[in-house]
Amino acid sequence: MPHVNKLPGSVLYQHVDATVTLLDIPHSISEAQGTPDSPFRDSLCSFPPQENPFPSIEPKSQKSKQKVQASHNRAGLSQPTFPQDLLLDGLAQVRAAHAGAFCLKRKSVGRQPAAEGGISQPKKRTWEEVNRKECNEDKGFALTPVFKPWNPLLLSCSATSNGPEAVHMADVVNRAVSNPFRQSAQLLLLETAQKYILPALSIFMLSKVGIQEAALFSNAAYKLLPEPSVSAAPGQFDFILLDPPWDNRSVRRSKNYETRRKAKDDPMDVLQDVLVKHIAPGGLVACWITNKQSVRDSASQAFEAWGLELVEEWAWLKTTVSGDPICAVDGIIRRPYEILLLGRSANLAIDSVETSDFQEPTKKRVIIGVPDIHSRKPCLKGLIEPLMANRPDYRALEIFARNLTAGWWSWGDEVLKYNWEAYWAKAENLDAA
Repeated sequence: MPHVNKLPGSVLYQHVDATVTLLDIPHSISEAQGTPDSPFRDSLCSFPPQENPFPSIEPKSQKSKQKVQASHNRAGLSQPTFPQDLLLDGLAQVRAAHAGAFCLKRKSVGRQPAAEGGISQPKKRTWEEVNRKECNEDKGFALTPVFKPWNPLLLSCSATSNGPEAVHMADVVNRAVSNPFRQSAQLLLLETAQKYILPALSIFMLSKVGIQEAALFSNAAYKLLPEPSVSAAPGQFDFILLDPPWDNRSVRRSKNYETRRKAKDDPMDVLQDVLVKHIAPGGLVACWITNKQSVRDSASQAFEAWGLELVEEWAWLKTTVSGDPICAVDGIIRRPYEILLLGRSANLAIDSVETSDFQEPTKKRVIIGVPDIHSRKPCLKGLIEPLMANRPDYRALEIFARNLTAGWWSWGDEVLKYNWEAYWAKAENLDAA
């Protein structure tokens, strides 16, 4: 009998075959901070949901369209690669089956800008700013230049019951930090006096994704996962999620976002060694890409180098509260969706692959959701888990993460960003309001 899945609270609608899903973005993240045994009730602060589509910046005349298209082709921008009919059919399906807004009520902070932007930070300095100033770095932030195989830092039980565990920045940078308990814990960084919320059973490594850092990550993975699971060897994961720093105009405007072009070590090259070591046979790898043909080509080449077969392609279609795409689906300059490629590693237990030339077509799925803060992606935990054969005991890792997830590993130089307590509204305060 097939496994019956209870839909997460962040899923407002889902087709019976899970090919179309209406997902609330901030709630998907807050929901993933807890577990069935220890639900997380606080709300992630967000921008007010978008009510109207962006004003059109598309060329109007056919001559202008051809000119812009030629320019985009020279720049490596792709033609729409996800079938537009699937996007529109999915949208029509949700409209027919779902009554009401396309998102849940949000705890809003600041104002949604007319164009892309970021949430205003509280005046108190973040640990990144402190570290950057102390290291006299002008761009980005300098992580502690100590590369040695430190033992992972395991939080004590006091971090869950008697207030936050106080640590220095040097104690957590370039090192795996684990909350081994089945409830959330708090971490206090002494240099900034700021608290971070660590979900139950979560492990993070706060570092850049470079060659030296990859060696530290591997050391931590083998130490914290010394035993094989049903589907993975020691140090291996059943699911790995990537959101690489692809170069584009939006991120180039940000001084603190290091793209592949700026990085000393190309993250995609670094990840080849990581994926070969740490993805389990038959494991699933998901990678967000931008709407540039050159980016899709890079991701496809990486999948081939990593020994992955493309098995699914998802599109996150961004809409307004009322369900209108934020811009034209067939736009040339701006498109209202982002693509997630999913590849599966070679499964040595499947012998039929060698004797058959038949290849299953790439499965397509559509996620529909009202966008939130710029660069904040939907949390995929609730959508990925049904694809895991050994749930709930699968192992998952997110690389280039901007928040932690209960039960998952997370790695990146912004890994604690949205777990800073300033981004969260306490449940008791919401209840009182």
